[in-house]
Amino acid sequence: MDKIKLNSLVIIVVILLLLTIYTHRLRKRDIEEAPLPDFSLIPAETGSYLSDDYYIGIESLRVLGADTTLVRSYTGETGIKIELFLGYFARQQENSQIHSPKHCYPGAGWDIIKEDRIEINLNNELESVKRLVITDGKSHRLVIYWFSMNGKAIPDEFSLKYHQMKNTLLSRPQAASFIRFSTGVRPGGDEKTEKTMLRFIERISPDIMSALKSASPVEQRNED
Repeated sequence: MDKIKLNSLVIIVVILLLLTIYTHRLRKRDIEEAPLPDFSLIPAETGSYLSDDYYIGIESLRVLGADTTLVRSYTGETGIKIELFLGYFARQQENSQIHSPKHCYPGAGWDIIKEDRIEINLNNELESVKRLVITDGKSHRLVIYWFSMNGKAIPDEFSLKYHQMKNTLLSRPQAASFIRFSTGVRPGGDEKTEKTMLRFIERISPDIMSALKSASPVEQRNED
């Protein structure tokens, strides 16, 4: 076996070992719970946008596994409707983990026709987030989403797993959040609508991140 193959094998074995330790500790250990986020910090009205809140049924909430959620629809004076979903998971355990939109949308009958990452201003910092364009064959939607741990933005599923693994190995809280915005767009692309939604996300993101950070342990907030 040559040196390159041997090094690759060692790396794979180390990764598998870390994943095994991570999974075992995730299932067995008692994780200190942080307080629930204060979603009242997120304004129901911002700029020209007014909103309506919706509630998830008990059974749907049980399947989702989130400890608390915010489902809200913002409508601007131009008529554009922007849907916001926030899900907070105090414990990242086997039956209570964030469901990736890349799995949930196809399961709900939506096809993902475009997937990439973009950078936007979140809470006055340039952050990378995921962008999807999905269709059910009749309509198209633009989806922008990211994750958060300890009030900090995490761009994608792979990065979320990395932070979860690191926090588990360091015996840190596992609380995490999922933030998703979506709106209807034209099939051939809708640059004007996308720009409008991105401006809205940038406007409201400081309130969202403040609300999520309110769920961080006191000692963690003092470190930031």
